[in-house]
Amino acid sequence: MTKVTASFENQIVYVGLDIHKRSWNAAIYLGDQFIRNIHQPPAPSALHHYLRHNYPGANYMCAYECGKFGYWIQREFKQLGIECLVVNPADIPSTHKDEVYKTDSRDARGIGQSLSNGQLSSIYIPQEEQQADRHLVRQRKKIWRDLVRCKNRLKGFLDYTGIEVPTQYDNANWNRNFINWLTKLEFEHNSNRVTLNYQLTEMELLRKELLSISNTIRKLMRSKRYNKLYYLLRSVTGIGPLTAASLLTEIGDMNRFKNFYHLNSFIGLMPMEHSSGERELKGRITVRKHRQLRSDLVECAWTAKRTDPALALYYSEQIKRGKNGKAAIVKVARKLLSRIRYVWLSGEPYQPAVIK
Repeated sequence: MTKVTASFENQIVYVGLDIHKRSWNAAIYLGDQFIRNIHQPPAPSALHHYLRHNYPGANYMCAYECGKFGYWIQREFKQLGIECLVVNPADIPSTHKDEVYKTDSRDARGIGQSLSNGQLSSIYIPQEEQQADRHLVRQRKKIWRDLVRCKNRLKGFLDYTGIEVPTQYDNANWNRNFINWLTKLEFEHNSNRVTLNYQLTEMELLRKELLSISNTIRKLMRSKRYNKLYYLLRSVTGIGPLTAASLLTEIGDMNRFKNFYHLNSFIGLMPMEHSSGERELKGRITVRKHRQLRSDLVECAWTAKRTDPALALYYSEQIKRGKNGKAAIVKVARKLLSRIRYVWLSGEPYQPAVIK
């Protein structure tokens, strides 16, 4: 008896993937028709084998939510000849029912259906080298946060044990004199002294790690890959070496943003808008953001306001119009972002404005 094999030439099989560490749930769509859900091992090769065996000759397209598993899955699918989109979870259409009755199968079906309907687009996939550099810059931020937490724990310990910090040391500047004062503190009970010693050792270790990784990042930015753009960004008032490194590794290619509006939206400096009919209301800053870059740019805006006369004037004008300090500094951050985009695309350093 001759075995008949179905042919799926010129047809597209869409696959929505719900990714987990130990297994994947895949929702299979043939065109816009749902076929079935399958559970499979967490490997692109397993899905590739299943699709070739069950839907020979078809074109395959899949999608999964970006998250802790990064981009290696997309890259392996690409090597296997399968187009794969990595999508922002916020861009996947959903209903209240989807949120109430949430399962892996429903999540996979939601992605698969949206993919088959042409409703999904991929986020930016960085080159592997850029991704590695991005990890390095992000690691520095994590070490910095750990150092801040360590200092806060140490301050809390002093408050709890009734130790009053001298006025000259009661500030954010932890200089060597303050550290020496801490090492010479005397306690009634030795365990308190030992506890403080452990906290000081942890803090010193984090300070050394922060200094080391900061120097490594500066060296990386002076390499041929980044050198030109790095110094162009540094020409913008308020942009320091580490913020420039974050911008370069997180954005990668400025040309992926069609205009300033799209870049501004990516960073998250846009106001939320509620429009209906002839009414157009703009509210607070959007909740969708690139957390690190928005935070960095707002911090840089405070520095720029103090050192750039044009931005200082712009900030004061916003205050006079009734904006509070936070809203005004966000507007300054947008100005900074516009300057960053200009020098990046033009290849020319920023020339500060002259106020007469």
